[in-house]
Amino acid sequence: MRAIERLEVGGARTATTDLIVDEAPLELTARGALVATILRTPGHDRELARGLAIAEGIAGAATATITQVATDLIELDLPAAAFGARSLVASAACGLCGRATIADLERRAVEVTAEWRVDAAVIAALPDRLRAAQATFGATGGLHGAALADRTGAILAVREDVGRHNALDKVIGWAAEHDRLPGGALIAILSGRLGYELAQKAVAAGIPIVVAISAPSTLAIDVCERFGVTACGFVRGGRMNLYSHGWRVTQ
Repeated sequence: MRAIERLEVGGARTATTDLIVDEAPLELTARGALVATILRTPGHDRELARGLAIAEGIAGAATATITQVATDLIELDLPAAAFGARSLVASAACGLCGRATIADLERRAVEVTAEWRVDAAVIAALPDRLRAAQATFGATGGLHGAALADRTGAILAVREDVGRHNALDKVIGWAAEHDRLPGGALIAILSGRLGYELAQKAVAAGIPIVVAISAPSTLAIDVCERFGVTACGFVRGGRMNLYSHGWRVTQ
């Protein structure tokens, strides 16, 4: 809780308190070597680290031992060299940024080949189900959310974070720890837009359908088109735009 002033234009100024989203750095070490510092909302940190390593294409990430050494320190039993030599200080907004081309993704990703289809009504209901499960957003209004659903639209896991990329990493980490990767039977739901980094995380996890409440970027659409992912954007009010592999969504 933080002390604030609540002001109504032309009206009262009131001293009160407000619940504020927590943002703090998390250090990731790989066999003792610092490989990343991430700004995130504390909670589900092991899932975050695992999902991030999976998205980075690091061999063995889905099953590696990951230990919460301290409140803001995670140790991964993975080789530090696998994380590469680029800068690994990341904001909550971008995860580990820097892999911004499809050509780079080609070297470490495989096409998502799931052949199943889902009714449009199932897709249309998912954003409201995610929102209903976002308890901390309901209290603060300050968090992104990501969820995984099965082919019937049942929500399997929901995670919130100050960073949209972190929220998706957390649910992908959950999926790995519950033996649900590759995610060929899963649907990912995002509380905001679908950017490149989120699209490539879905590809890395093998998830065939991504549902976003807001818009995708052109590069995200290109990634989804190339790697066989159905990109659903502006999913709200019983409507949606299908930007790639729309054949998976039926009426």
